[in-house]
Amino acid sequence: MNEFEKVSDEVNGEQSYDSFNEFAIEWVRGSNTATVTFPSSSRFKTKIEKLASEYPDEVKIRHENKDGSIVGTIPVKFVKIGAPRKVSEEQKEAAAERFRKMREERENSLPDNRVST
Repeated sequence: MNEFEKVSDEVNGEQSYDSFNEFAIEWVRGSNTATVTFPSSSRFKTKIEKLASEYPDEVKIRHENKDGSIVGTIPVKFVKIGAPRKVSEEQKEAAAERFRKMREERENSLPDNRVST
C-alpha cells in the first residue's frame, strides 16, 4: 500500500496501517499562513492548542484526527527554527540552585494541611 492509498483510506474513515507520528510544517512561498501537523502526545500539539486560545484570529486548529493528532494553520511569522541554547556547567548549577530556592519558598509558603497519624 503506497502513501496515497494510506491517506485515501484515512479520509474514507478506514485505518489499515499503524498510526504515524508525523510532524509537518508546510507553506507556499508568498503565503502568510503555514499548515502544521502534530501527533497527539507532543509538546507542539499542546503549544498550538495554547496559541489557538491566545490568538483565535490567527491560529486555527482545522482538524483533530481519531488518533488525537491535529492539523492547524498558523502565521508563517510564528514558525521559528533555532539551535539549542548553549549553557555552561556554572549556568546549569546556578539555575538548579534558583529552582531549589523557589521550591523551598513555595513549600514554606503553603499551609500545612497534612493530618498527623
